[in-house]
Amino acid sequence: MNTDITDPPAAHGPVLFTAMLKVQPADFRVDEILDIELAGEGEHLYLQIEKSAMNTDEVAAMIQECYSVTSSDVGLCGLKDRHSVATQWISVRTVHNASQFEELAAAFNAEQQALWGDTDGYEKSVRVLLSGRHARKLRRGAHGSNHFVIILRDVESLSAGSVESEESSDLPGHAESAISVGAGAGASAGDDTENAALVEALSTRINLIAKRGFPAYIGAQRFGRGGQNLQRAQGWFASPRKRTSRQQRSLWLSAARSALFNSVCAARVRDGSWDQLLDGEPAVLNGTRSFFATQSEDSLPQRLAEFDIHPSAPWWGRGRSPAQGGCAEFESLQLQQYKNLCDGLEKAGLTQERRALRAPVTGMEHQWIAKDVLELEFSLAPGIFATSLLRELCRVSEPER
Repeated sequence: MNTDITDPPAAHGPVLFTAMLKVQPADFRVDEILDIELAGEGEHLYLQIEKSAMNTDEVAAMIQECYSVTSSDVGLCGLKDRHSVATQWISVRTVHNASQFEELAAAFNAEQQALWGDTDGYEKSVRVLLSGRHARKLRRGAHGSNHFVIILRDVESLSAGSVESEESSDLPGHAESAISVGAGAGASAGDDTENAALVEALSTRINLIAKRGFPAYIGAQRFGRGGQNLQRAQGWFASPRKRTSRQQRSLWLSAARSALFNSVCAARVRDGSWDQLLDGEPAVLNGTRSFFATQSEDSLPQRLAEFDIHPSAPWWGRGRSPAQGGCAEFESLQLQQYKNLCDGLEKAGLTQERRALRAPVTGMEHQWIAKDVLELEFSLAPGIFATSLLRELCRVSEPER
């Protein structure tokens, strides 16, 4: 598989350090911030759930069983990682109240505690934090943002010339952000000289990301272990009569779309245009999938600088691409190698859309909570992957599970 899909280049220079991610579920905390004001009545029960070491599908299945409903009666804003502590909102069409699920969750937690004890903090759990009623089912992306608190462990600084950074250091526009953090790779952040250099370099990099944003790559998790979701999508496109569930079909189509997007985004990072508008490029309004054709007007640079609009890449489907001129030529050349994916998405009936190439980050803060343990806190818009932000700072590994 093309590495631009699952391991695309960073935009802001060589990674500064290596670290371990998600050593414990609490090391990766994400909270959905819901902007919807609940009406207090209606046929949909809204549950704010906190889950640990569980994925969203597991919790949704528990809710379906608890209230004897189908998947079409359950709504949610998005999927949250299994290896995390996450709060999210889930709606269910039911006349019953939250106490029914609270009882089920309490029994589940007791069972998990008996099975796992306190083994490395990976005991599964789920609980209800808040509940309310609303007239409408919760829809994907309906929340305002996701707030993250991430703990990175075993931090080791890297020099700008380290092996991990060689490819990124050749990218355009890195002269201002490629900062050497020491004489050699592998030094702990606890070393006084290395730590001082890393602290300074990290602050500079974070300020740069706050100013310019970062490429809105789709995270590697979308493609499955070893890229299996994309491989299965290709297999299904080749034999579309193969029976598959709606959930599987949706997952495979999303993986195919994401692969095309990442490929174009990576090419824009390589030529340094990821945060600029090409000739004939549609612009996406911040926080939406709405896009419009751009003309040569004086306000565009300012709107880009203020994150009111963003450059875009295809979210592929049938119909004529809205890109024109130099942008259309660029994307056509880049996607030639993925004709089978483009054709498959078109035959599946998806329509041509656009997705922002760039993502802003808000409220980003960091602190060293030990010599080799770093805590990051920030908020991102729905659909933006925290791992895509992390790749602008470091190269992470996760424990084998």
